[in-house]
Order: sequence, then C-alpha cells, then structure tokens
Amino acid sequence: MSSFTETKIEEARAYPADFYWSPEEYRTLLERIEREAQSAEEEYRKQAHARAWELARQQGVKPITNLEELPRDPSPEEDSVDEFLSWIYALRHQDKDRSILE
Repeated sequence: MSSFTETKIEEARAYPADFYWSPEEYRTLLERIEREAQSAEEEYRKQAHARAWELARQQGVKPITNLEELPRDPSPEEDSVDEFLSWIYALRHQDKDRSILE
C-alpha cells in the first residue's frame, strides 16, 4: 500500500463517525490509488525484465538471429499431438476430481 493511501486511511480514522466524503472526493481518491498501483506494477515489471536480462547476460545467453541455430527434434516418432492432448485432458480431470474430494 502506498504512503499516500496509508495517510488517507489514517486521516479518515480521525474524522467524526458522521463524516462523509463527496462522491467526487471518493472518485479522486480511488483514481489516485489506481494510478499509483499501475505505476508500482509497471516498476515491478521493469525490474523483473532487468533481472531476466541480467541473468541471461550472466549465463551467456544470446538472442537467436537465425532459425538454423535452433536444435531440431531428432525423433519425430515420439508422442503424437493426440496422445499429448489426451494426457493433458486426463491431468485436468484428475485435478478436478481431487478438488471435489477436498
């Protein structure tokens, strides 16, 4: 919670019980809180991206510039798409069955 929001909450606690803010004051307060939350979220996203790029740099990861650099699947005869989808379907229903029992 931002310091602005905490301050407003503390100020509101000091108001008399019959005190009411106008709808415009509520709207202004909520818009400010929303802007601060969006700003904090954007800052978190930027920090997460910076950490990811730093980790990639430390590990020597480089961007792929040519599709030929990607490894090819040496064994295309492995599970088919249908088998994979059946497996996913079974896992999802297994989780649903477990959640019903809990």
